[in-house]
Amino acid sequence: MSIAEIVRMALTMFVFSSMCFILLDRKYSLKKTLSIFGGFVAAAVVLNATIAMLFGWEKFTFFYVPVTNGLITVGLFFLSKRKGFPVVFNMLTATVFTHAPALVIRILILETEQSVWAETLIRLILGIPFIIIFYRYLRPYYMRMLMIMKKGWGYLCLIPSIYYILCIFNFVIFPYHTASEYRRVCLNCLFALAITIVAYGVIFTLFGIILHEAEMRDEQQLLKIQMQAMERHADMLKENTEKVQIFRHDLRHYVADIKVLIESGNTKEALRILGSFDEQTINTSVPHYCDNPTVNAILVYYIHKAQHDGITVETDCRLPEHLPTEASELAIVLANAIENAIHACGKVPQGNERLIKIKLVSSPQLAIEISNSYVGRIEFDENGIPVSTESGHGLGTKSISAFVERHDGIIEYNADGKLFRLRLLVGAE
Repeated sequence: MSIAEIVRMALTMFVFSSMCFILLDRKYSLKKTLSIFGGFVAAAVVLNATIAMLFGWEKFTFFYVPVTNGLITVGLFFLSKRKGFPVVFNMLTATVFTHAPALVIRILILETEQSVWAETLIRLILGIPFIIIFYRYLRPYYMRMLMIMKKGWGYLCLIPSIYYILCIFNFVIFPYHTASEYRRVCLNCLFALAITIVAYGVIFTLFGIILHEAEMRDEQQLLKIQMQAMERHADMLKENTEKVQIFRHDLRHYVADIKVLIESGNTKEALRILGSFDEQTINTSVPHYCDNPTVNAILVYYIHKAQHDGITVETDCRLPEHLPTEASELAIVLANAIENAIHACGKVPQGNERLIKIKLVSSPQLAIEISNSYVGRIEFDENGIPVSTESGHGLGTKSISAFVERHDGIIEYNADGKLFRLRLLVGAE
């Protein structure tokens, strides 16, 4: 085994392990995950090197794939939040996409009759950009699939598994002893690889369509909620208008009664009637949280919903009528954020504090801070965004992130054990 072959195998392992790590939905911090995963990769390197030194190149090449894939898969199972077939799909997908450039390069080297060093150099030149492309384009789809798909991963594993089987079958059925026979085997594998990559393309395209439809349904649901909030606000205005008309009709009777009581010296009864008068005045008022009617309608709707669920709501809303962003967009952000807060408070056991704090400021930047009680542990991804493992949840957080991205804003989440906080700033210099 030459030095060039050792370097080539090491480079292949680096690319493979990097792709596995890219698709890992880690449950620990980045630093801890890198340390543990690096330990499994180092163990694979040591074990492969030991086999090569003790048993020779032929045994090394025979055991390289099961040893490397086996140890890294164990590491993935240990580090991943999702177990089972998603981890297997991760490993098999990384294998396919590691094999893709390696196989193409190998065929080119065979055709041009270049040395092993030339092959190693090309792999080195193409390896890093390929990893970056893998991270940039494939990883986002995969992570969204992990969040939404709870079943069906076993069926997805069939695609790379079939490629695996075809390659093994190809090498067993067509043993090679000459360069031309080896070239034929590689071309057969390349044909199977092309079919597999097309299948991946179809899967991710279909998933993209399904995800888009799901997001559209989510947006429609949010718009429906917003319309319900506006309708409720309108109903409250209509109801309170009727109350005001009745109140005005009865006002002269209140004044006459109070006048008579004061003239007769019955101040105690006059004060009782004044108290009743003040209570009715409160009952005829519409909750007013801010001057923007669209945002105020959403706040009225969700604050009433939270209070109905036994949640204490504290507000400090100082938004003018005209905002630095579209009121409808901001209303949807608030709908998502407060809905998430209500959902979190709903998990707090009875007898414990259930609290939501809402602070909205525009001077001139739009600043939002929403805090809520919670129980349990909140997981954050590498971007500091909370991750939900519950079916049907998490889209609201994505909608908020999309709003921040569209407006070049800043978003921050944190949890201190008592309160979970969302801070958002739009219009920052």
